[in-house]
Amino acid sequence: MATFVIPFHVNGKTRLGDRRLAQAMLADVQAAAGDALVVDEPGGQGPAVAAALTELSGPVTIVNSDVPCVTASELEALSAAAPALVAAADGTTNALALRDARDFEPLYGEDSAARFEQRLGARRLDLPGLRDDVDTWDDLDRVRERVGAHTRAYLR
Repeated sequence: MATFVIPFHVNGKTRLGDRRLAQAMLADVQAAAGDALVVDEPGGQGPAVAAALTELSGPVTIVNSDVPCVTASELEALSAAAPALVAAADGTTNALALRDARDFEPLYGEDSAARFEQRLGARRLDLPGLRDDVDTWDDLDRVRERVGAHTRAYLR
């Protein structure tokens, strides 16, 4: 069984400018993942995940906190396919499943999905709840009907 790791900037997504929304989306990801390790570290997502994974071994699934439509079955499918990833529309990486935590390298950023795919031999999966991240208010409007209970409650 994979350990779930969720990088989350404790001050919320700066692009959205709404800490409560960021926390609601995180809560939806946590609800889908169950027991998960939420990590934050100065320097961003890569250093936060790398620091957390130094203490872990075995299968790990890293899932961003801005995918409020994710389901438990999608996370199970991703974890079972390791090494695998789900890319965002912009080519960044929304979720990554590894056979072992020691396989991780902090390759996040522009076109990171291609780098993870090449370096790890990771298979790309198209799982809508993981693919559709929320970086802007337009993104939120686009997925509004599919978000989890916490984000839905925030939107009311």
